[in-house]
Amino acid sequence: MKTNTHRPQKTQRGGAMLIAVLIFSLTLGAALGSYLVLVYDQNQLANRSETWNGALAAAEAGVEDALAQLNSGINLIPIKTNFSDNGWGSLSLNDYGPLTRSLAGGSYTVSISTAMVSNLQEATITSQGSMTVPVTGGQISRSVQVMARYFPLFNVALGAVSNINGGGTFPVSDSWNSHDTNNIEDNNGLYNGYSGTNGSIASEQGFVSIGNETVKGNLYLGPNATYNGSGDIYGTVYYDYNVDFPNATLPTPPLGWVPAPSTQDVHDFTVSGYYIVNDSEPIVIEPGVIATLDIKTTSFSPTSITINGGMTNAGTIIMYQESGSATIGGNSTSGGTVNYRPENFYYYGLPGVNSVTLSGTSVYVGALYAPQAVLTLNGGGNANNLEGSAIVNSVKMNAHYDFHYDESLAWLGPMKGYVPVSWQELAGSASP
Repeated sequence: MKTNTHRPQKTQRGGAMLIAVLIFSLTLGAALGSYLVLVYDQNQLANRSETWNGALAAAEAGVEDALAQLNSGINLIPIKTNFSDNGWGSLSLNDYGPLTRSLAGGSYTVSISTAMVSNLQEATITSQGSMTVPVTGGQISRSVQVMARYFPLFNVALGAVSNINGGGTFPVSDSWNSHDTNNIEDNNGLYNGYSGTNGSIASEQGFVSIGNETVKGNLYLGPNATYNGSGDIYGTVYYDYNVDFPNATLPTPPLGWVPAPSTQDVHDFTVSGYYIVNDSEPIVIEPGVIATLDIKTTSFSPTSITINGGMTNAGTIIMYQESGSATIGGNSTSGGTVNYRPENFYYYGLPGVNSVTLSGTSVYVGALYAPQAVLTLNGGGNANNLEGSAIVNSVKMNAHYDFHYDESLAWLGPMKGYVPVSWQELAGSASP
């Protein structure tokens, strides 16, 4: 009897198929595992990328916080130079912070360092943003350093949103410094005829006619502004003047406003404070007094404004007019000498003020800010001067005026705010 030793062909085919399925399963499992690893890695990379970007956003939030602190003193007289309030605290002279605040998924730590550079305040803001990477819990930090510069509200001799129409009588503009300790650019605080080269003129979007007069400074023009004339411009003509003239706003006094004192039809201020004025009676500010006035009359035309105290103890008037028009004569009393600096007389026209007129034949000493108003310059002769600065909507000249910009307004006057002028990222860090 014969015995068949061959295995059935069917069994061999089943084993081969099993091996093939096993190999396929291993290959599929390896591919799936590789895919899962790839997805995990991609997810981690995405998480780290988002966290990396989030750390920069957190650092930028710290910069915004610091700028808000720096600009919390806008329009304060005198300007704010101590920034230790609001929880910042001072580590050392002119250094504030570090201040740490928590955010969703992270935090930022920011500090401020201030310094005087060329008589202007500058601030260096250093901010580090830190965020937590999802799943792994690692930390990613990015740091930025921003240089911000204090931009004064009064930074030119004459500035306008729109036209500056000289009408053939465009002023000579120059500069001086009422706080020159060497008494070269001033006479113990008074204008002495010094003619510096920082008397710049500016128009954001209008037409400037300079005639054949002299601008001892730069001419700043917006992209759509133009000028004509054959006069001399000592500085540079810029065509990229892009600024914001913020609205003047009425301050909120700590104890409220009170009616202005009136004696024999004269407002004589002997105590510093915040006062309401409803008429055009003469105004007298006594030595050392700081009178902040809310002018409510819509046709303000005081017959005289007198600031007493001399150069060592002059009073100060900060005037806010809510609406209407203002007509202000020269500050000289009966032709006498003005005995105070421009920083002692500020006029602010709120958005409702549409017209400001300077009249008379004497000197106007002060700083005038009314970005919605037409400034009309009247007067007789050729000796009309504005010593200080004026920022208005447009200018119409019916008389010859010379503008003498007081450079000290740039660091002693009110501020427009701290504006970033440079930005750089510092070395960052990351942990697994």
